[in-house]
Amino acid sequence: LEIARAKKLLAKGEDVDAVLEALSRGLTQKMLHGTLAELRAGDAEVRAQTAQTVSRLFLRSQAKPPHGL
Repeated sequence: LEIARAKKLLAKGEDVDAVLEALSRGLTQKMLHGTLAELRAGDAEVRAQTAQTVSRLFLRSQAKPPHGL
């Protein structure tokens, strides 16, 4: 759906950078939707544990190169 929307905008002559920005934003929102919904669900303890796990997985991977590189 996101790629089809981007192709349609490009065919209409929209600015390539604006279309790519919208495409990346749309894809990112789709990927994060489940995680964000999980963070909002459950009680405070579950939310805190989930937030800690997400931070550990994603923020740690940005700080260090992948294992073996």
